[in-house]
Amino acid sequence: MRGAPGAGAASTCSGAPAPGVTAPRSETPVPRYTTLLLDVDGTLLDFDEAERRGVIAVMEHFGVTPTRELVDRYHEINLSYWKAFERGDIPKSGIFGSRYQQFFSEIGKTVDGMEAERLYRQCLDTCAVLLDGALELCAYLKERYDLYVVTNGVSHTQYSRLALSGLDQYFTDIFVSEDAGSQKPQKEYFDYCFARIPEKDPAKMLLIGDSLTSDIRGGKNAGIDTCWVNPGGMEAEGSQLAEELKPEYVVHGLWELKGVL
Repeated sequence: MRGAPGAGAASTCSGAPAPGVTAPRSETPVPRYTTLLLDVDGTLLDFDEAERRGVIAVMEHFGVTPTRELVDRYHEINLSYWKAFERGDIPKSGIFGSRYQQFFSEIGKTVDGMEAERLYRQCLDTCAVLLDGALELCAYLKERYDLYVVTNGVSHTQYSRLALSGLDQYFTDIFVSEDAGSQKPQKEYFDYCFARIPEKDPAKMLLIGDSLTSDIRGGKNAGIDTCWVNPGGMEAEGSQLAEELKPEYVVHGLWELKGVL
């Protein structure tokens, strides 16, 4: 896996000449990529913070005192449902309602799961917390590449959050799994995206995202290069899954992407 300068990976993207070899006269390089596909949650927007605010609002609505332990437990439950959705084990409709039903059941409280879902969705729709440097990076990339959003989620929510954050202005198009009828990492999802992107050469596309299971595996399924955004080494780069998928690049923060592109 290649890393951006300072990422601590085995190699970097800068091509210094070998010792004793004279570097050729520099010319304006031809970009390897023309088209970048960017994930949203965990890559450009802080979904964990949006989720935290939403689940706290739901707990307070139903008379439950929020604690860090309860927020963390909801996060675990929610993540398990989304992973099952990514694998194709359940439809997206199987996530909504069920996750809150399970969460409140575990703490001995009976609630209407869909009512909880509606309240949570209202909070999520209006919560768009940018990760550090996201706007600046997209402005920089927009001058050099065609940018597209690739995201799993609810269409209205994702469009709303992208607009509130100001990110939407930088993207040529936004591809949400709900509209596509399939999701990352399924190849069908990327077939849907590619049919709507002018660039037809997969070698000129790069997918950038924080999830090994949806973004990096999805890029591999689609036959395009991938860049894993792994802030703080969230998941070991030497893990079995990382070694299996072998993203072309690994960065530990958005600021490192300029060293890759």
